[in-house]
Amino acid sequence: MIKFAWILLLFSKLCMAQPSCDESKLPIIFVHGFLASGDTWATQIQRFSSNGYCDERMFVFDWNSVGIKQKPDSLLDMFISKVLVRTGAAKINLVAHSAGGGLCYGYLNDSVRSARVAHYIHVGSVKIKQPAGYNGDVPTLNIYSADDMIVKGGADVPGATNLKETGMDHLQVASSEESFAAMYRFFNDNREPAMVTIMTDKSPNRLIGGRAVILGENSPLVNDSILVYSFNPKTGRRTGREPFKRMVTDSSGYWPAFEVGKKSYLEFEVHPRQARVISYFIEPSPRNNAHLYLRCLPSSGMLGSMLRSMPEDDRQTVIVIFSANNAIVSGRDELSIDGIPLSSDTLTPANKTIIASFLYDDGDGISSGKAKKSFGPGIFLNAVDVMIKADNRSTTEIIYNGRSIRLPCRPSKEVIQVAVFN
Repeated sequence: MIKFAWILLLFSKLCMAQPSCDESKLPIIFVHGFLASGDTWATQIQRFSSNGYCDERMFVFDWNSVGIKQKPDSLLDMFISKVLVRTGAAKINLVAHSAGGGLCYGYLNDSVRSARVAHYIHVGSVKIKQPAGYNGDVPTLNIYSADDMIVKGGADVPGATNLKETGMDHLQVASSEESFAAMYRFFNDNREPAMVTIMTDKSPNRLIGGRAVILGENSPLVNDSILVYSFNPKTGRRTGREPFKRMVTDSSGYWPAFEVGKKSYLEFEVHPRQARVISYFIEPSPRNNAHLYLRCLPSSGMLGSMLRSMPEDDRQTVIVIFSANNAIVSGRDELSIDGIPLSSDTLTPANKTIIASFLYDDGDGISSGKAKKSFGPGIFLNAVDVMIKADNRSTTEIIYNGRSIRLPCRPSKEVIQVAVFN
């Protein structure tokens, strides 16, 4: 469960940085889908913040989407109770994506629980026959895309407000400007938002906070170290030898929020005691961001078994490319590393909805650029045969839809490196 004392302290700091916000707005709780975390909603939260919502009245509910023995509905019930106590509100607004929609729609099929929810938004999720609530009495917005290849065959729901999108993949249907505008109207008596883009904060600094968790499980990394460096995306080099910030995660995986310059590119090097070291390379944020997630590798389950195939030696570099707000789709998106194409009909077809590519050699020292069939079914995640020779004097260039970033070629024995494109 989330440690509320810390998260409320973070939200308090973030709210202090807001020029103004409307405390009369109902609090919003956002729920992610399969394999995801609270950062699914980071851009939408920034859009709500850009339109006068208070950062301290927007919350994310993390749950274990791969745990068969979990009871997330009970945890969600406790979470809603604490949000109501904290904010003093009588009800909350609830937003859920993908598998989170299945969780929330089922949760609301109870008259006591549904009485605490003013509005429900069902995004890119399972087909439903009526609005949420015991008797379909919770006002429901149903957002779906004709081009969502994960949840296929979305349809209007009788009695609900419906938005059918086109051209949006499974992740975009949660993160797009069009979806935000519909959410805002639904919560605000059909009034249009002042803006659908994320308003860039004019202040010289950003307050950055977040959580370190295990991929898929969202179990926290407890008392683990995080080192923060600034780096130059054009050279792939750190701007200083020593980290400018050293942090330790708390009992719920949160790390202390800190301020950075608005143009700062950051490297977060996570040192879990029971998993491999991972460095995240993050682009600058246009606004304060309380939802920066650092994921480490699971040690068990199907996902853990699949990820254990990644090498851990002095010979090669392992790099992961993560697209935070949309899938990487062949024909629409262009992705390459050192000139090797990573977006193609074979690697990133629309029906696979790839959001993360794991790059490492299959053992022959040659980059074939082919997908590794042993790396699971290839939904959301894929692995590509790319040999990046480990050499601390060298760098490798990633180009994603015209945006370029360089990373150092560090040995996989030391670290797995993740390039994050917002």
